[in-house]
Amino acid sequence: MAQITIPAHEHGIVRVFSLSMSDDQAKSLRNSRQAQKDALGMQQLDPRGIDVFQISDLAEIGLHGYLREGVDADEAGLTRDRAKLRALEGWVMLVYSSAFEGREVTFTPTPELTLIGTYGQAKRDWSQIEIDSDAAKPYSGTPTLTPPQPVRGGAGGAMVIIGLLVLVALVCLWMLS
Repeated sequence: MAQITIPAHEHGIVRVFSLSMSDDQAKSLRNSRQAQKDALGMQQLDPRGIDVFQISDLAEIGLHGYLREGVDADEAGLTRDRAKLRALEGWVMLVYSSAFEGREVTFTPTPELTLIGTYGQAKRDWSQIEIDSDAAKPYSGTPTLTPPQPVRGGAGGAMVIIGLLVLVALVCLWMLS
């Protein structure tokens, strides 16, 4: 397989690799961080940025649906590769940008890993929404001029009296013995 170069400070990208290996080898890869590093041909890797799973575990949602709904991958890339993603069977490895810890990295995966696609995650719209409601305006609430009074009751006073009576009884018992 050709080398893959990850630019420094990459964010919001997921790479999907198909695994051409037996179930036992794939399970071993899923459970071993060192095996994941070896499979990607890397020395340093954040294991929290890697998912290895069997496509059949996704049930009806499938890999395409998981990437769209679970990973929030960009719809344009998923539409382009829809047939390829739906045709996949067996095991896959998802490698997120966070696995590279913001470093520029060049790596060569082992031949058992086939890069299926690289998908950007959908960008969030962080623009401010204008709200015209009177309730949203500053200082629109009704101020309370006096703070609320704490609840007064006999329960707290009764506990203090019972505690003092028990203390007096213990002192009396101690003095008589």
